[in-house]
Amino acid sequence: MTRVDQSLVTVIIPCFNQGHFLPAALDSVQAQTHSAWECLVVDDGSSDCTAAVAQQYSRRDKRIRLINQESRGPSAARNTGLRLARGRYLQFLDADDWIAPDKIERQLKALAAYGKPAAAYCYFRYGDPDNVTRTMTTGRDCPKLLSDNPFREIASRWEVDLTLPAHCFLFDARLFASRNVQFDEDLPNHEDWDCWLRLFRCAPPIVLVEAHLAIYRLSASSNSKNTARNWRGARNVCVKHAAMDASDSELFERKRRSLYDAYRVMRTAEILSKAFGEGFYDRYRANTPWPLQRLVNTVVGSIGLLVTLDSRRGIALVRTPARVPSSHA
Repeated sequence: MTRVDQSLVTVIIPCFNQGHFLPAALDSVQAQTHSAWECLVVDDGSSDCTAAVAQQYSRRDKRIRLINQESRGPSAARNTGLRLARGRYLQFLDADDWIAPDKIERQLKALAAYGKPAAAYCYFRYGDPDNVTRTMTTGRDCPKLLSDNPFREIASRWEVDLTLPAHCFLFDARLFASRNVQFDEDLPNHEDWDCWLRLFRCAPPIVLVEAHLAIYRLSASSNSKNTARNWRGARNVCVKHAAMDASDSELFERKRRSLYDAYRVMRTAEILSKAFGEGFYDRYRANTPWPLQRLVNTVVGSIGLLVTLDSRRGIALVRTPARVPSSHA
């Protein structure tokens, strides 16, 4: 990171071919009631209008800066933002998401009660693909950490009954700098889960602002739709953290097995729906005995998870890493 301004919040927006969404994200930053911010738009090798949109905004508002780099993925884009950040606090925001006008102000007030580096988080809503501010309520949009051990909660509850999009957080930048924490550029996804696990291993204070201050846009083209690729990322996080500390190996092995079972079911649903039509899977679940369903999940789902489709790199076989690189510890 560069020189830190103690009064500044750095907003980091990675963007890859999402220039059509970027204005809504930037408008939400400009609308913040806390005005001491800088916004770094990291264009990760886009071929669309991303750079033009960011340049248009930066000409009107010098707090917005465009950084160009070759396409290396969202982790690398966020890491570029981390290296260039000048703020005492960090706000991550994906180009297709949105934050409420008072989000930063309210979370800064919550963090002011702590005399050491801390993090704040909030509730969120899911937004319509075509209009991010048109929201829907679900049973997952009021995330709460229920104990004084956020590391173990994030490890065990992630994707089961805990969802925390990156822009729900506001971080004291010292949490990253003091332990040289960055996003793992070797992970195909789940880099946020991996990052939060490393941040909260040292048990910093974390405070909840009980308000829906972030919107996560639902999108048919979202990376979250690629089940086989997502399994690869989730599994690699489990393998990585099991190797980092022997006392956590059982925790992450249980997590790996439970995620594998869940992803096999999801992958089976995708494969059967694609083969026999969208309505088939519901009829199949309603009319097929559970032992047979379990067998189908084991065979079809397991085979389906062996191949992952990466939109940037094409088709790749899923392989378990032989070791965890020490640079990511």
